[in-house]
Amino acid sequence: MSTEVKQHSTAYYRLMEFSRHVWIYVLLIGGSAIFVWPFLWMATTSVKTDRELFGEQIRLMPQTPHPEIRSPYMDTHYFDSVHGERMNELLPALEKQVAGYPGVKDVRVVARGIYQKLLNTLPADQMRVAAINRVDAAMVKEVVGQVRRALLVGRFLARSYDLQEDQLVAPDHVATTWKTDDSQLVQIANDREPYAEWHYDFSHRDKVTLTQTFTTSFPITRLYRLQLFLRNDDTWHELTAYVEKLGVLYKAERAYDLADFNNWSVVTWQEPGPDDKTNKIRNWILLHEVACGPQYVSDPHQIKVTIELHRNSQAGAWWAKIRRNYRLALEHIPFWRYVATSIFLVILNLVGTLFSCSLVAYSFARLQWPGRDFCFALMLATMMIPGQVTMIPYFLIVRSLGWYNTLYPLWVGSFFAGAFNVFLFRQFLRGIPRDLEDAAKIDGCGFWRVYWYVMLPLVKPTLAAIAIFTFMGAWNDFMGPLIYITDQRLYPLSLGLYAFNVEAGGSMSMMMAGSLLMTVPVIVIFFFAQKYFIQGVTLTGMKG
Repeated sequence: MSTEVKQHSTAYYRLMEFSRHVWIYVLLIGGSAIFVWPFLWMATTSVKTDRELFGEQIRLMPQTPHPEIRSPYMDTHYFDSVHGERMNELLPALEKQVAGYPGVKDVRVVARGIYQKLLNTLPADQMRVAAINRVDAAMVKEVVGQVRRALLVGRFLARSYDLQEDQLVAPDHVATTWKTDDSQLVQIANDREPYAEWHYDFSHRDKVTLTQTFTTSFPITRLYRLQLFLRNDDTWHELTAYVEKLGVLYKAERAYDLADFNNWSVVTWQEPGPDDKTNKIRNWILLHEVACGPQYVSDPHQIKVTIELHRNSQAGAWWAKIRRNYRLALEHIPFWRYVATSIFLVILNLVGTLFSCSLVAYSFARLQWPGRDFCFALMLATMMIPGQVTMIPYFLIVRSLGWYNTLYPLWVGSFFAGAFNVFLFRQFLRGIPRDLEDAAKIDGCGFWRVYWYVMLPLVKPTLAAIAIFTFMGAWNDFMGPLIYITDQRLYPLSLGLYAFNVEAGGSMSMMMAGSLLMTVPVIVIFFFAQKYFIQGVTLTGMKG
């Protein structure tokens, strides 16, 4: 064979080898993308607002927050996702038609909104006629109302520990009660309940304030909480409260973000107290003492409230949106108590499972005793019994022992070896050469010392694999706590998230944030222990 033919053959072989490697990597990347998709969806959903989840179009990535420098304003991005047939042809005609209506400040946005309304109600072949004949003042007003954003301020209440309630600011006197600096409160009459629009402009300053000194019908020493009714303008600016009472200045521990715009919300401020130690949904912001002195209001029936609205940057708005659902998830439930309970159960299950299963497997694999094979077969037969069959008998046993509504049923069973883990350990132990065990016995080791000093160090990969299985089982266990626990103080994280979903009114974004926080430890542990996990599952023993 000539040199040229050999070179062509070598080049062809290298090309085929390269193509094979490329194809393998493409398959691996594609498979990884498929398996990571649910986790990616959960991560991006945890950053979204509820209106992004239940809108007409579902997107993977969250919408970009837009911290406008002035309010009220027109949301020019609200109809950006509108698309349809003959859109490029009809939009210019719609823009010309709506330009003459009062209140239309952005013709393009209003035209796109009207196009969406027509697109949802009429076939494409009638769109031009509809654009000319069906657009009227009512439709234009409706679309303008959809894209107009304003910060609405309503009632302001003070509640006492004695269940007294003072309406410090009435809804029909919001604009005349609060004092403002360079901003403006415009009173709006409404059939359901009046309110005021807070008009502000951050072009030349980064902060605007509302302030007033109020007199309460009850002693300020009995003040429980302050509540302000707001409807946000979706600017993601930060609202902070300062309270002066009895010669002390208090500041809210965190800002309230002006996120979303659909519904009215109640911002609640209160001092640390008994509520912080309960399982209540923590929908209040704590007030902490920051200063004291004679310059602050000290009358026993007076309180001064200052509400500051701070401008947020684009990066700050993104950070506020990213952390919002996580912060709400951590505050709505006693998250860290649930985490501590889960860690407690994981540790006990790990200790019990690794010790009991390795010890039983050692007896099946290395010791000779009458009926060993029969007992091993009987143990494997228990794997054929579904857990649903033993659920009721086990519950009756737990109740008769007085363990109902305690954590005992969730970890005591781990100290009685499970069949699958024993089988896994036994297969690994059978691959260890007898010479090591005989050498240890010659040196004077008994069964316990052989088990502890010889066998366990050699089965570390299997220990790691079973530890991961046990950790995932205990960490994600939902049915066990649901059956045996009724006291919410004993909930592990898995059941706590379910209770949170019920109590929070089905907020999918907060639920995804809590679920992601619960999933991260599993991913991190598997990432760092994957070497031992793979070795343990493949049951590779020592050679020789």
